[in-house]
Amino acid sequence: MSFRRKLWFSVLGLVLAGGGAMLLVFPSGCTEMHPVNGQLDVTNDRSQRIMALAAEEAAAIPDPDTRLTRQLNLADTQIQRGWPVDARVTLTAARDTLQAKDAVKLNDHARISGWISISQLARQADDLALAVGACDSAKAAMTAIEDPAKRCQYVMGISNELQYLKGKPAAAALLALAAPWTRVIDNLPKRREATVAFASALFTLDDFTDAKAMIHQDDDAAWRSQTLQMLASLRPASQGPDMVGAASLRVDSPQAGSFYFGKNLNYQQIFQNQTNSQTGKD
Repeated sequence: MSFRRKLWFSVLGLVLAGGGAMLLVFPSGCTEMHPVNGQLDVTNDRSQRIMALAAEEAAAIPDPDTRLTRQLNLADTQIQRGWPVDARVTLTAARDTLQAKDAVKLNDHARISGWISISQLARQADDLALAVGACDSAKAAMTAIEDPAKRCQYVMGISNELQYLKGKPAAAALLALAAPWTRVIDNLPKRREATVAFASALFTLDDFTDAKAMIHQDDDAAWRSQTLQMLASLRPASQGPDMVGAASLRVDSPQAGSFYFGKNLNYQQIFQNQTNSQTGKD
């Protein structure tokens, strides 16, 4: 029996026992009362409003890296709980963090992965405009890096997100833009690693013209021929071992089928369930 019903019968018993009349007044709109004991009565509405308050407080965190990481995790939680409108508000606040004056304290990896993370989460929250703007900001931040060799570290991560937002041509265009940047990489194995990775991505995007131009960033025709042969000899995983094994490749060539180059920019690897971004020094 509910507290209200118990109260009703108790008062009614007193009225009948006294033999008199009494005006009974109950609080209007009261459906069910709970003891006031500090225990939260959890409802979806209360949780949603409290989570929004948590996002408001996160905006006041002094350190920009901690602030950004908290905002991205809160937005992720809001998306998973089915509160996309609130997530968009939180992601907009994360965008403001990256545009604030103290964002200069962030290293390039944290800044660019922050933009990509906003884009990834905004897509999940059905805010395409915010996603596109964030990805464009990631590209601008990469382009602003003075050293072309360091820019190469961010090309694949940004191109991947561009593919989801603007399609294959946009992703291919950024990869092609990086072709002359690879020549600035001092270490020959690393330079060739980047060249093969970018060319492989361009082939996958069906941009054979720019893929060929990428391979031609290396001046060694023998290496170019061998690398193209290796790429052409790879089999889909479902068809068994590759026709050309790793043992037949030159020592400065990457292992067959493993061509990713650069820093990981994904939200899951850099920010999810973290207090601060999982990035190193530039």
